[in-house]
Amino acid sequence: MKLKTLNLWVSGLVFLWLSGFVNVYGIETAVFTNNAEYSGTDDTYVLNGGAFGGGMSNYGKCKDIKVNGSNRFGLLRFDVSSLFDKYSEIQSVTLRLFNQNAPSGGAVSAYRLTPANSAWREGGNCGGTVLGGNRNEVTWTHLADYGGFPARPSSWASGQGPTMAGVDYREPALAQTNNAGAAADAPIDIEFTGDLTALINDWSLASTVEGCRDRGGNPCWTGNWNWAQPAPETTNEGILLRGLGATTHVFHSSEASDAALRPQLIVKYIPPGGSAMVIEELMHDPVAGEVTLSWTSRSGGIYAIDFSDNLKDWIEFDDGIQSGGESTSFTDTMIEGVLRRFYRVREIAQ
Repeated sequence: MKLKTLNLWVSGLVFLWLSGFVNVYGIETAVFTNNAEYSGTDDTYVLNGGAFGGGMSNYGKCKDIKVNGSNRFGLLRFDVSSLFDKYSEIQSVTLRLFNQNAPSGGAVSAYRLTPANSAWREGGNCGGTVLGGNRNEVTWTHLADYGGFPARPSSWASGQGPTMAGVDYREPALAQTNNAGAAADAPIDIEFTGDLTALINDWSLASTVEGCRDRGGNPCWTGNWNWAQPAPETTNEGILLRGLGATTHVFHSSEASDAALRPQLIVKYIPPGGSAMVIEELMHDPVAGEVTLSWTSRSGGIYAIDFSDNLKDWIEFDDGIQSGGESTSFTDTMIEGVLRRFYRVREIAQ
């Protein structure tokens, strides 16, 4: 029987109450999504209609984000500055989007934008461009607004829409997720890979411009910019969403009427002074009369397991448990007559 697990924030310790409740202490979780407490999400999609055929229109005030592999590109940015100094290591970063349609095929990739595109804005309308200087649109929109003239500053990205790897966005992708099991209003989780601590270091250090609001009503990440000056940059460039192939994915945006369907950035982290080693799971088998716990581990590590029935007196089970790779397990077969038990895991060598 698998028991319910709850994250309660002290690393390396787990409590088992054999009537059926387990507390796992470890990783903290922060969820960023526009609601009554937080409004730091910028998102839009841009449509490339060609330099003289509608240009790069910004759909920042729409209730959806449309993404495909040819002419619709999603842009998202989350203000995670509240995480600054709250973590020692980032364990995972997940972009959770909610389907508005339910495409049966295709996939979505998430990339980190290049610094040249960090001045993008959500935009204050649902389609089209806003004429005039300092209109706070996306970098690529300026070419459309002016019919392609004058030439873009050399500091800007490709000017052809966010389509050029190494110029408009960084490779490799942060993540890619296919549409398996897609359903209307169902979540699709895009799990980022790479150096996540470095990513959140950059994003949490960046801050918005005090007192500045763009046409979408959101805080500005850079000061106003126009043709006469290079586009300023911020280390929170944001995320580019690109589809693969002709499938068009439609996601709810941060303007969605139902707040539960708005995009989320889910960050799991180890607090300062904590440990990257976290007990992941605890399984109680009442028939066999045993308990198995699993924890995150490092290749080549050696671990010790202790137990206590009162959180005062600790007894060592074993101090020579060899790492099983990314996850290691241990089974306690001495639980007869025990009503509750605490476990802790220690890494003693690597």
